[in-house]
Amino acid sequence: MKISLEWLREYVAWEEGPGRLEELLTRIGFSVEGREAAGSDWMLDVEITSNRPDCLGHIGLAREVAAATGQAFRLPEVRLAETGRDVHEWTSVADEEPEWCARYTARVIEGVKVGPSPAWLLRRLETVGLRGINNVVDVTNYVLLEAGQPLHAFDHARLAEGRIVVRRGRPGERLELIDRSQIELTDEMLVIADAARAVALAGIMGGLASEVTEATQTVLLESAHFDPQCIRRTSRALGQSSEASYRFERNVDRVLAEWASRRAAALTAELAGGRVARGVVDAWPGRQPTGAAVLRLSRLKALLGIEIDPAHVLAVLERLGLQPRREGEDAVRCTIPSWRGDLTREVDLIEEVIRLHGYERIPVRERIEIAVATPDAVQRTTRQATEALAGCGYYETVNVGFVEDRGGRAFEAAGFEPVRVRDAVRRTSNALRSSLLPSLMLARQRNQAAGNGRCDLYELAAVHRPQRGKRLPAEATKLGLLTDGDFRGLRGVIEAVVGRVDREAAVRCAPAEVLWADQGTGARVLVDGEEIGRAGQASAAVWKAFDADGPVWLAELDFAALVAREGRERRCKPLLRFPPIMRDLSLVLDERTPWARIAGVIEGLAIEELQELRFVDIYRGKGIPAGQKSLTLSLEFRRAERTLTHEEVDALQQRILAALGEQVGAELRS
Repeated sequence: MKISLEWLREYVAWEEGPGRLEELLTRIGFSVEGREAAGSDWMLDVEITSNRPDCLGHIGLAREVAAATGQAFRLPEVRLAETGRDVHEWTSVADEEPEWCARYTARVIEGVKVGPSPAWLLRRLETVGLRGINNVVDVTNYVLLEAGQPLHAFDHARLAEGRIVVRRGRPGERLELIDRSQIELTDEMLVIADAARAVALAGIMGGLASEVTEATQTVLLESAHFDPQCIRRTSRALGQSSEASYRFERNVDRVLAEWASRRAAALTAELAGGRVARGVVDAWPGRQPTGAAVLRLSRLKALLGIEIDPAHVLAVLERLGLQPRREGEDAVRCTIPSWRGDLTREVDLIEEVIRLHGYERIPVRERIEIAVATPDAVQRTTRQATEALAGCGYYETVNVGFVEDRGGRAFEAAGFEPVRVRDAVRRTSNALRSSLLPSLMLARQRNQAAGNGRCDLYELAAVHRPQRGKRLPAEATKLGLLTDGDFRGLRGVIEAVVGRVDREAAVRCAPAEVLWADQGTGARVLVDGEEIGRAGQASAAVWKAFDADGPVWLAELDFAALVAREGRERRCKPLLRFPPIMRDLSLVLDERTPWARIAGVIEGLAIEELQELRFVDIYRGKGIPAGQKSLTLSLEFRRAERTLTHEEVDALQQRILAALGEQVGAELRS
């Protein structure tokens, strides 16, 4: 924000030059990006953080300078002479959207003579980069830069029935702004209308049809408070911004609206020779109660590490307009003024004290001690899982947390409605992800478009699903996997990840209907019997949504379930010194017999020498009768104290074959 040093001196007695003012503002949190001479005046370009809209005017910065220096702060005295008809005989205000317009005030000044502004006003506007237009419009700009409260002047005679209606735009309704741009309104935009049509885009820009011209004789003066999100959404959607919208987007002081209206009306009457109608139309559904916060002196000392004299603390808070009041030995209760919406907590008050006391007064030690914290369970599990995936040749993807409807709906049931953001910039990709799989499919689509070959991808991130009856969605961390390989490879990767976290965990994939998977390819991923996710081959609906070519296998796992297993006690076994004997068996059995059943029979024999059982392959085709399949498995036999003989392994193998033949009807394939 650009300020004038001469202008600032109207509100605080600053006798020093611009250089010292720059140092002071920077020290109390308002860095100055540049300064330059403007005749006998100086312009300073001050950076105002988004949480301090009260300082987007000379009065706000003067209040800060006064608080930092102990000088008296002078608010301009408004002498408003009201004559003639009551304002309610001139106009009325109907606020149809109180959630978007918390306050709307209107004053009427009749008998104005529109013309050039006086030299002193033009000089001040030009110092901060604004050109003069006419005395009425220049007054609204002057008060905006003085107090930080945007205003707008309408030609009262050009308002149908002379009244104001604050309402939503209507689909298809058009409005020509004062910059002569034509815009089309929607019901997500707030407009100021008269009895017949929209005459201004609320909080952003006035309409050409009601602007003040040299022919204007009666002015309706608007001073209002508009919802920051509403103004920001409309401004971005239309690509329209202004000094007014910049301030409304940061939430101006709604109490200030009436003072700014009186100030502007008094200046208009003085500079344009008008008469101000008696009273003000003030549409204010409800005044907000005064906020309060308590500061503990003990907490201030603990947080800052230094002790500040309580009398000095009270003086600083008093200069900031917080009306501090001692409560006992330790507590100080502060009343939060309407212009300081950024102060809500004790720590905010502590920050205000040290900001004005001076950060440079906090002593600096030559040596500091850093306590090194060991990684927690989430960090350890993340490292283990990502290292396992990297070892399997998978590449990590980092995607935006929003998806388009066409992609997201391919993985959800009909009627599912995701959590959305009301952001005009995101007109399509505005749904928070309820699954990581759409993002992985989109990453694969981009790789295909770039001519890359096989994709093996993963993402570890949060997803959000709506909760019935609750405003905020449920957030959960998921691990998504995508491969152009096959189910066997995908299962191997899942086993590698789970095994890296918990070596003793047993991973099993049980057939199941999965919404986004092809019929017969879906599976529940079970770890020690507990479901931690779903896997399967992407269905035709998914291929169509992402223009995918070729089969692609997907899985999504609950990362919290992996974290829960990370801290389990682990048992170590000594390395076996003697070599194993491997046996591969090809069995012919009923097509419907699952691998889990075969593994259960073999494990049920409790053969001490059997160290590992692995699935190898399934064959269907020539030589295998209809309704049957050939399943190949691998057995590893080993003893700790000596080398097994082949005769001993033959006996164990026959025992396994006999049990499989008896319990599942399996025969050794010849």
